Amino acid sequence: MFAYRLVRANKGSPGVDGMDFEDIEQKTGMDTFLLELAQDLKDKTYHPSPVRRVMIPKADGNLRPLGIPTIRDRVAQMAVKLVIEPIFEADFCPNSYGFRPKKSAHDAVDEIAAALHQGYTQVIDADLSKYFDSIPHAKLLAVVAERIVDSAILHIIKLWLKAPVIGEDKDGTKKTVGGGKANSQGTPQGGVISPLLSNCYLHLLDRIWEKHQLRRKLKARIVRYADDFVVLCAGAGCGTACAGSA
Repeated sequence: MFAYRLVRANKGSPGVDGMDFEDIEQKTGMDTFLLELAQDLKDKTYHPSPVRRVMIPKADGNLRPLGIPTIRDRVAQMAVKLVIEPIFEADFCPNSYGFRPKKSAHDAVDEIAAALHQGYTQVIDADLSKYFDSIPHAKLLAVVAERIVDSAILHIIKLWLKAPVIGEDKDGTKKTVGGGKANSQGTPQGGVISPLLSNCYLHLLDRIWEKHQLRRKLKARIVRYADDFVVLCAGAGCGTACAGSA
């Protein structure tokens, strides 16, 4: 019920089944909808529907693919997220700000501003191209499995990663445009669980930064908001050193 309320508060469009919140509440009945979903999850008979792909414009004029799961799948993803997110939050580094509870882009900007005032004035600005579409499933699941040992949870995450992606031609013809069992990379940008999974994988970058003590060695700080990050340098020639470390 709590997961449903959170998903409803986010609003969002229907998935491939065309079912919106009004359909669920007025036709199916919210209690029936949630009881059936809960029972499928308990019985391990739950299987996600394909993801609906829509293209949304970016600031640079290009289009960004957005994957919209059905409301049923979004509620299931939210329920899992509520359980596993605190486990990963205990590990995530303070320099990571994207898609995290009680953290925001404004907090990231504040940290960058503070670093600039402290003399970290050489800035490397980076954006990982098509990050959500290119996350390798095997490595992502291995990272998740470091902290989650429940095989049922790992299985359901894998099902979400392998869900077919359905697009639509200009004439309205629907066709499979991605995903599926053979697909080995990507998590749909638009899924409830995707931001958490993206942070789990990029946490590797933060761990490497800390393990090699790059802040001290390079006189540099990293501030990350999901797949966008900046490296702020204070030492002479730090930019070249950071590029070499990367």
